[in-house]
Amino acid sequence: MTNIVAHHTPQQDRRNKIILTICLIIAVTLSIAVVVGRWNNGVDAQNHAVRVMFSVVNDYMIANEGAWPKSWQDLESFPSEGNWYDPVDYELTKKHVVIDFEPNLVQVSEHSPPEFQAIRPVNPVFDFGKDPRLVQLLITVKRFHGEKSE
Repeated sequence: MTNIVAHHTPQQDRRNKIILTICLIIAVTLSIAVVVGRWNNGVDAQNHAVRVMFSVVNDYMIANEGAWPKSWQDLESFPSEGNWYDPVDYELTKKHVVIDFEPNLVQVSEHSPPEFQAIRPVNPVFDFGKDPRLVQLLITVKRFHGEKSE
């Protein structure tokens, strides 16, 4: 049996290290460029704002016995202290999130997460169908407006 072992000269080792270093620098640079691009395009800010609104509206409904907010003013006057989303930047949120302030909550209570459209991003780029905040919001809507509550 032949034992094949690669023998590298010091020049080959140095060349390999230089190539690996260059590849690492390129990979890090591209990763940073992607993150900056996403942030500058508002993708991450939008996704965060939608998630925050799922939680804010859920908390609003619980505090108001199942009432859905009627306007941005209702949400802005709702206290957020002590919650993970405190403070809410409503000026930024309004640029990235569309909220239906007059949804048919009985119909919404029958929606699956992928069907839900009462709170949605201005420019959809992400599927929120499995987001736990959306799932919790739908559970709250169903609790107050589902079949049992009629």
